[in-house]
Amino acid sequence: MKSLEFIKKDGVGVLLLNSPKTKNALKSKDMSLIRDILQSEARSDIYALIISGKGNVFCSGADFSEIVSIIGKNKKDHELQSNDMSKLCDSIQNFPLPTVCALNGSAYGGGVEIACACDFRISVSNIEIMVPPAKIGIHYHPTGIKRFLDIFGSSVTKRLLLTATKMSEKELKDVGFFDQIINKGENIIEKARGFIALFENLSPEAVRGMKLSINDIAMHSMNTKSFDLRIKETLESQYLERQLKLIKEKNSK
Repeated sequence: MKSLEFIKKDGVGVLLLNSPKTKNALKSKDMSLIRDILQSEARSDIYALIISGKGNVFCSGADFSEIVSIIGKNKKDHELQSNDMSKLCDSIQNFPLPTVCALNGSAYGGGVEIACACDFRISVSNIEIMVPPAKIGIHYHPTGIKRFLDIFGSSVTKRLLLTATKMSEKELKDVGFFDQIINKGENIIEKARGFIALFENLSPEAVRGMKLSINDIAMHSMNTKSFDLRIKETLESQYLERQLKLIKEKNSK
């Protein structure tokens, strides 16, 4: 059985984590494969991406046996500060199309960071999250901490990382973690498809450019040249040309 599935249908890519017996824990090879998929689909024929999982847990983060092995061999290796989960979440956050994390269940560790790296979060009810590095004795990667700060703010991020305690659905709802919680019996993928349909008839150049610019500003990496290129791309797009033509025709009636 494949640990990952990627399906394209009606302009939407669906990436499914498919290791329910291990709570969709990700091995290094899985994270590398996801990055490859994201890279190949960045300029494909899809207009949005859904990330979800099978089973009762969305993702329990990196495979613990691999973490133990890496730390045991590389205690003094600074490359631990640039681990596979951080690279994966960077790739998700920098993916130029809208992304929805369809939480089919609870999330733990890096699974929470994956959800935060997505643009939107839709969830089944009665989930919880927990980020346990303090229990293990690991310092979470700075870019991951920044992602938590952007979604949760300072107080909740401190609670998540410093106390390693669980947060309930109600608590997550109160801090604005969810964009939508589905009703019992509804299909999470279909609900995510319905949500993501909002982007189907919008300018792909404008959506892509503004998503990347929002991320740049949030991560304090503003680059005027990049902003100018994104604006130029929208001004030269066929979408804008069509819209201006429609406005002109409407005003001439």
